[in-house]
Amino acid sequence: MHLAGFLTTTTVVLLLVACGNESPEAEPTATVDSGVRGLVHLGPQCPVETIDEPCEDEPAVDVTVTISEQLPGEAYAAGPAVASTTTDAEGRFQLVVGPGDYVVTADAGMSCELMDVRVESGKYTTMDVPCDTGIR
Repeated sequence: MHLAGFLTTTTVVLLLVACGNESPEAEPTATVDSGVRGLVHLGPQCPVETIDEPCEDEPAVDVTVTISEQLPGEAYAAGPAVASTTTDAEGRFQLVVGPGDYVVTADAGMSCELMDVRVESGKYTTMDVPCDTGIR
């Protein structure tokens, strides 16, 4: 009987301790339901493209994509970085960021364009990031 009482008391104490850090006024943790998703692609892939022999861009696989704050009043001017990730096997990426204006770029090929993007609350903005291979 003593063991059963000890186990019951221990269980109650553990439950109270586990719940003790919660405050009735505590606000739920905010989740960000917005961001940027897209594709990073590399081109050109051949020095000469013709109608009979098209030269499609290829996905930039396993490259770093960075989202930075856009400097106020400056198109394509990147401020501090706020998020980064790596593209998947199809050159795709997705990053969670709050609403605002950003500049997105990648680290692939010789250079990648700086792309302005506006993220709205509750939405993901879709975009492509073109990168230059340097092939001419």
